[in-house]
Amino acid sequence: RGVPHEYVDWLKVKLDGRQTCLKFDDYVSDPFDILSGIDQGCPLSVILYAFYNSDLIDSADTTDGERAVSSMDDVALVVTGKTYAVCHDKVRRFMDRDGGALDWSRAHNSVFSLDKFGLINCKSQPKRIGLGPPLTLSDGTV
Repeated sequence: RGVPHEYVDWLKVKLDGRQTCLKFDDYVSDPFDILSGIDQGCPLSVILYAFYNSDLIDSADTTDGERAVSSMDDVALVVTGKTYAVCHDKVRRFMDRDGGALDWSRAHNSVFSLDKFGLINCKSQPKRIGLGPPLTLSDGTV
């Protein structure tokens, strides 16, 4: 993604060899290695998430009415089409196509949680809108 190798090398040193332990009530676990992630509250997290999510955001097919945006670990996909069915097909393609969201998820060890998905169906005539039909994805229905 064009990140200068000096930054990558510095981050490797910063993130290498980290450990933590769990503490609650009277329990304290033995220390264990932290294999992924960034420290909670780290000011670099905004920048690092932008790099981390960039391939997912770029996988949106803007020539076919798909737009993806992100804020930290949240991603929103906006699609346009003549019908709900057309829009739902675009969401499914974004998720399922080669190089799409599910491929990104597997490559980045970042599982999408369907219970956190939100769906808003909009029509060009909002006075006649209901919630619209549910969207069925490979992992469930939103």
